[in-house]
Amino acid sequence: MPQSLTPRQRELFNSLLNNFLKEGFAGFTIDKAAQRYHCSKSTIYALGKTRDEIVHRVLVSFFKEIARRTELAPHPKSSHEQRLAAYFTTISNTLSPASPAFMRDLASEPVAQKIYALNTKMATEKIHQLIDDGVAAGEFTADNIALLPQLIHRTMLDIQQGHYSELLNPAEAYEKFGQLVLHGITAR
Repeated sequence: MPQSLTPRQRELFNSLLNNFLKEGFAGFTIDKAAQRYHCSKSTIYALGKTRDEIVHRVLVSFFKEIARRTELAPHPKSSHEQRLAAYFTTISNTLSPASPAFMRDLASEPVAQKIYALNTKMATEKIHQLIDDGVAAGEFTADNIALLPQLIHRTMLDIQQGHYSELLNPAEAYEKFGQLVLHGITAR
């Protein structure tokens, strides 16, 4: 966070994050937030100068936490298969509190789309690196390794945009997708 927050502002920030995850944020307004959280508008504006800045700040914090957890997930002494599985499991676990409304808002709100797209790009790059490391170690094999990152990126974008929401929530989709990737590249 760019500036340190007072305890009240931190409490408000955490409440916003939790409620965004539960309810989405398309309907978030400064006026409604002031009423809901029994605080002044100036307390809310301490989090950002505009509604979009506040949403941006909350979402960036959420995705930074996901990135932090996924970086810690793969234990360096694990097999490459275990590292990749741990990465997908961590993505799934960190997204599990996200409601369908939150995911829908991520895909539809312009302020959120950029953040989610950047996070998806970084996750795709990390997965590609984990796969490359596994291929180099002889643990993974793929007939067309150059195609795999593109397929992963496309599928992650589809999950991000809610294309599978009728079948699975995003956390489940990432978990199942991770299993498909692992079973498709594990050397036999």
